[in-house]
Amino acid sequence: MIENYEPGKGRITITCYGKAWTGAWFAMGGDTVQEFIKRVSNQYLIGYFSPQMSSTVDDDNDANIEFVKGEIIKLRRQQEITWHEAQEMWSEVSGADDVKALCCDSRLGSALLNLLGDEPWYAGWPSVPNHEYKYLERITNAVREALKTLEAGATQ
Repeated sequence: MIENYEPGKGRITITCYGKAWTGAWFAMGGDTVQEFIKRVSNQYLIGYFSPQMSSTVDDDNDANIEFVKGEIIKLRRQQEITWHEAQEMWSEVSGADDVKALCCDSRLGSALLNLLGDEPWYAGWPSVPNHEYKYLERITNAVREALKTLEAGATQ
């Protein structure tokens, strides 16, 4: 549903299989909602419709284990950690149910706490595309195509 209140001001509500997203804009540079939706990027729209949604999500524990093992190897090659430290970290990683928690949560007292520096949450952990983001991206693309079709039908 699209509502154009006046030039440059309006609102859209998109519904699909029981989910709904609504956006209202009051400074669209004189555009109608239809023109505005066609002009802006999916990244902007998805960020507006669902501000907490990221285009990627954390990968699984197996990918995190491979990432941490790679970091251990890198630090050992650079002689930043001793052979004994590397061996201790490696054995802790190999049997870990949640290696990211071991690297990031100081309450666990893991040997891995200092492996990734002071801010291990921002260490470039493996990620995969977020299927919910992709879903909303397909929906916004479909809305744009529908708007183009409606526009083409109106000009005939």
